[in-house]
Amino acid sequence: MTNSCEGFLDIIGLEQNTREKAKLMVLIENPSGEPNKEILFNIFDFIKKVYGTEKCTILWWDGQIKPSTKIISVEDIEFLQNLWSRIAGNYLVFLPVQFDVKQITQKDEEEFIGLSLITYSHLILKSPDAYEVLYLTMNK
Repeated sequence: MTNSCEGFLDIIGLEQNTREKAKLMVLIENPSGEPNKEILFNIFDFIKKVYGTEKCTILWWDGQIKPSTKIISVEDIEFLQNLWSRIAGNYLVFLPVQFDVKQITQKDEEEFIGLSLITYSHLILKSPDAYEVLYLTMNK
């Protein structure tokens, strides 16, 4: 793991023994940070491979303490494209459809992401600058 990966795993609040089980992979590099449809279609292709369905739950923070959530599919690509642009500077997390926001009570975005990773063992994440889409996994 590179130092930047270890740093991100620290940011999301993973303890040392948990961090050792976590893997972070850059899924998509996006130098423009723009949500072009090709990138979004690639994310949905990966969602289908990882979650086994064309749908997922997305969550995002838009100046509020609790994240907003919505179940989306590839048919919602324009919604996702607009959301991505609107929440520039914030995380966008792609989780399995069965994600239950009430199950995780952390208020801090990064800790929420860490607990989601521990709970579901994998997630897809748009970085706040949107230059990368990351895939995080956890061996249990």
